[in-house]
Amino acid sequence: MTEPHPARLSSGSAARIDLALLLLRVILAAVFGAYGYAKWAGGMGRFEAILMTAHLPFPGVTGRAVATLESGGAILLLLGLGTRLVGVLLVVEMTTAIAKVVWPLGFVGGFALELTLLTVALALALAGGGRFSVGRDSLSR
Repeated sequence: MTEPHPARLSSGSAARIDLALLLLRVILAAVFGAYGYAKWAGGMGRFEAILMTAHLPFPGVTGRAVATLESGGAILLLLGLGTRLVGVLLVVEMTTAIAKVVWPLGFVGGFALELTLLTVALALALAGGGRFSVGRDSLSR
């Protein structure tokens, strides 16, 4: 059975999709907002050390860029502004974190969280923020 084209979804189906996108945006914003805040609130030195250990370039600049993405991206996700772009940037961040930092630790206790965050960010990058967002970029319109 094939799925209906998004433009042909019933209003109930579209509303459920938009609610699901809102929930994904809120939880992703909560997680990245907390981690971004933690970096700015005193964890930047530890994070820069992780970046140096992972042989990522310019750990000071990179660390601040990541903290800005996480904090600013969380605000944008909550509003539903630039959801697709923020999603793509978070996918890049999580892909890098998995490949450079947590892969050797295995799945449980290693990259399970990062893979989950990557998948949610990818879903938002593909689908947009939904109708319950300021940007209203959704496939379910």
